[in-house]
Amino acid sequence: MEKRGKVYLVGAGPGNPDLLTLRALRILEKAEVVLYDALLDPSFLEYFPRTAIAHYVGKRAGQHSATQTEIQDLLVKYATSGKIVVRLKGGDPFLFGRGGEELEALRAGGIDYEIVPGVSSLTGGSSAAGFPLTHRGLSRQVLIMDGHTVLNEDTDWNWFAKFKGTIALFMGTSSIQKIASQLIDHGADPELPLALVENASLSEQKIVTLTLGDAARNGVPKNGTGPGIIYIGAVVGLRSKMDPSLLDGQSHFPFGTEE
Repeated sequence: MEKRGKVYLVGAGPGNPDLLTLRALRILEKAEVVLYDALLDPSFLEYFPRTAIAHYVGKRAGQHSATQTEIQDLLVKYATSGKIVVRLKGGDPFLFGRGGEELEALRAGGIDYEIVPGVSSLTGGSSAAGFPLTHRGLSRQVLIMDGHTVLNEDTDWNWFAKFKGTIALFMGTSSIQKIASQLIDHGADPELPLALVENASLSEQKIVTLTLGDAARNGVPKNGTGPGIIYIGAVVGLRSKMDPSLLDGQSHFPFGTEE
């Protein structure tokens, strides 16, 4: 009987292998093929089986990379040939990870699959910076947006500016100055705290805090080429109140450092 392949869409967490789930690690150990992306620390390679075929298919802005269609074709190709395939994705596969598109391709190809959730960079980033996403009396809701497209869509800026919660912008560092200006123009408080968390959970982790008005005037300085998430909301202001040592350059998260 011909061996039947299977694809595992695995969330690897925000970047450090210490944040892999046990389920993810067990699946990775039996992989015959691993397709991994750009949001992972190189130390992840130590956890790949030595006999596994490893394909780097990461995407970086301004750099040549595998297209989404090429990635999906590889998943179907290897699974059809009977391989156990792990698609290892930064964060969680279903939060700005294009996991839904890959799932559609697997279903269309009649491929057996399993989804393995991961620690999202959404929560990994706020934990790294030392503030909660929700907090009684300050934030009861979280708005997650794609900073690449929010300026190009029919955004209700009046509603956006009056949002009473925490705003998380993925891929928003290049557009934050325009976004911040729009929010302020539509009634948001210029003194609203804002934080950029880069490379959350990694040794090169950097955290910058400022205000929405600062971002509208000057943007947000980015220190490296790694991924960053921008958080806007009153909860960001809890950072120093909860742990004043953070202002002295000590990181709340064990892997990183302060700006």
